[in-house]
Amino acid sequence: MQHEGKHGGDGQVPLFVDVDGTLTRADISLESFVAYARQGVGHALRLFLWLVAGRALAKTMVARSRRIEADRLPYRQEVMDLIGEARAQGRPVILASASHWSHISRIARHLGLDAAIIGTRGRANRKSAAKLAAIRRAIGEGAPFDYVGDSRADICLWAAAREGWSVGFVPGRGPEVRRVGGGGGGKPPFWRSALKAMRLHQWTKNGLVLVPALTSGLFLSPLVARKAVAAMLCMSLVASAIYLVNDILDVEADRAHRTKYRRPIAHGDLSIPAAILLSLALGVAGLAGGLLLGGWPLLAALLAYVVLTCAYSFRIKAVMVADVIALASLYTVRLWIGAVAIGVPLSFWLLLFSVFLFLSLAYLKRYIELRDADDPDAMLRGRGYVPSDLDVVMTAGIGAGMVSILVLALFANDLGTARHYATPELLWFICLPLLYWINRIWMMARRGEVDGDPVAFAVRDPRSIAVGLMCALLFLAAQKLTLPV
Repeated sequence: MQHEGKHGGDGQVPLFVDVDGTLTRADISLESFVAYARQGVGHALRLFLWLVAGRALAKTMVARSRRIEADRLPYRQEVMDLIGEARAQGRPVILASASHWSHISRIARHLGLDAAIIGTRGRANRKSAAKLAAIRRAIGEGAPFDYVGDSRADICLWAAAREGWSVGFVPGRGPEVRRVGGGGGGKPPFWRSALKAMRLHQWTKNGLVLVPALTSGLFLSPLVARKAVAAMLCMSLVASAIYLVNDILDVEADRAHRTKYRRPIAHGDLSIPAAILLSLALGVAGLAGGLLLGGWPLLAALLAYVVLTCAYSFRIKAVMVADVIALASLYTVRLWIGAVAIGVPLSFWLLLFSVFLFLSLAYLKRYIELRDADDPDAMLRGRGYVPSDLDVVMTAGIGAGMVSILVLALFANDLGTARHYATPELLWFICLPLLYWINRIWMMARRGEVDGDPVAFAVRDPRSIAVGLMCALLFLAAQKLTLPV
């Protein structure tokens, strides 16, 4: 086990490297707190009490139950290069961090650093002046050292160091500090990371909010159209706020994923505190907009989406089958929000159709995750599924899709439907393109041709777009055209 000890006795000036925000873009302690708290209310309460007693105590207690995966952390290449240069010169490289020493020890072993490390122990939080004191004890009072950091907390260390480097903050006055690799390590601007984390491309899903206005035939009214579009915007802001929360909670799982590791929080481009503030701002804006637009009923509908999504993120997503039912319900809630926004009742047939259609797509999403799992035990941890469930998931998803088409056919044949449509027989023809689309997307998924979210795939796929337009045209024709059928 690596531990603190004396260094620098061989005459080589040691290089001390900060970890959080410097060697890695991640905040290891904060991520450990989040991972611990999400295990349940009891864990969150214990963490709160530990933090009240002292941050160092909280780090120590959480470290006893949380092990970091050092090989998946987002390391800064420019700092790795600096470490490589120092090692090539025969200089000792020591990781010095305010994170718990056990986490830092694992990182040191992963990087092949054989020098002792400096980290938080017990109630001693090794940050700023406390870290400098630990360095002095390790190398001897007055011995020279170099230091790489990233924040204001490192000013006292830069002032004491022979040479100082920074990957982020550089003091305007005081110690001379050189930037490493241009300072920022290729980190994109905040606004770009924020927009990426908001997942603007997922806002297309919120087009479902417009469906009640279309099916009621009121979308041609300018007032109704404005209300529906405004409700979709409020829904999108709230959804983006939830996406940020999900990314904070899933940071470890995302880093293990072959594509999700690029997400801003998992990649370290957006810090957890910044993501929390951004999520709060988006959530408040969306909910306030809903209150102004549709009063308390619309606010209640948006809050129902928030509650269901949080329940999914914290617990339901780990429960087999219940997770896909919750996902399907989240799509259906968007229809409810659209109906409340324009003040029309939501059709029973539309609700039933949407539940089964989106249940099929939710199963498809899980099928893709199971199919693409390079390391199934790592990828599916906490999801409630095992690799052998693949065929069952596919069968259930295709079956749900077929039931949605049956519901549509029964709706077209319902006697009450004829009173609201000029040519209700045209609704039968919507079943054909939907039948084609559901079977096609499942077959493409089986061949490995559908990646990630199937809804996101559909809005980019020309044939899926053509099917959607065909269904919309048939629906409008059934409403407006009187044909001798």
